[in-house]
Amino acid sequence: MSITAEHLSKGTLVAINPQSDRSRKIIVKGVVDELLTKAKSHPHGLLVRLVSGEIGRVKELCEKGDIHPNLDSTALSENERKIEDIIADGENHFGEFKTSCLWSQSLSKEAILEKGIEQYGANTSKVIIAKSIAGFLNADGGHLVIGVKEVKDKDEVEVIGVNSEIPKLKDKTYDGYRRMLLDSVIFPYFPSFIFNRINDYLKISFNEIGEVTVCLLSIVKSDRRVFLRLNNKDVFMVRIDASTRQIIGEDLVEYCLGRF
Repeated sequence: MSITAEHLSKGTLVAINPQSDRSRKIIVKGVVDELLTKAKSHPHGLLVRLVSGEIGRVKELCEKGDIHPNLDSTALSENERKIEDIIADGENHFGEFKTSCLWSQSLSKEAILEKGIEQYGANTSKVIIAKSIAGFLNADGGHLVIGVKEVKDKDEVEVIGVNSEIPKLKDKTYDGYRRMLLDSVIFPYFPSFIFNRINDYLKISFNEIGEVTVCLLSIVKSDRRVFLRLNNKDVFMVRIDASTRQIIGEDLVEYCLGRF
């Protein structure tokens, strides 16, 4: 069936090929927020913006049962919160802050080792972001804010934004930052079902706070176990209270039996 503008309106459930996918193979499903193509039809599919913020060309219409149960229009609105409220709540089971995604990019191995964290070379900071995302997926979902720094001795936070990271990108735009997260954090470390159905699990948005911009990742709990592939090992992370931890052995078996 050829999908025309008559088939689409705000709230229609669709499957699209996102603009950010250069391979043209990824299909994501979601709820139409706005029809962007002015023509009644298009040979490659009408261009729409989903409620999640993803933009792409419609490939097929979906039934409600085809959409991830946590991402129908009602559940999505419940999962979204004002960025100011998320930051004000501080770090907890549903919220975590990171200063940067690229801080290790220009550091030497020795400089990273001095920080006393697990070594992944220039990609260390990206792996830390990946672990945080996986922790939320394997637990109850939540929000990861990049561009917020904890001032631990004062028990407060400083909103520093991701503005200084944009010049480090090949595509020096916020859309380029979003693609960096998908191509350098999600694609290399997560299982394919997460990357191929990314809008079922993750929304990336940018929010201005004062004179800076923070990156907000709104994460939905996964319906499947999510193992990261790190240094040729499968790693399982979970959000426990206000921290993200790796669990192994019997603890891992017991957790998965109770959660999935």
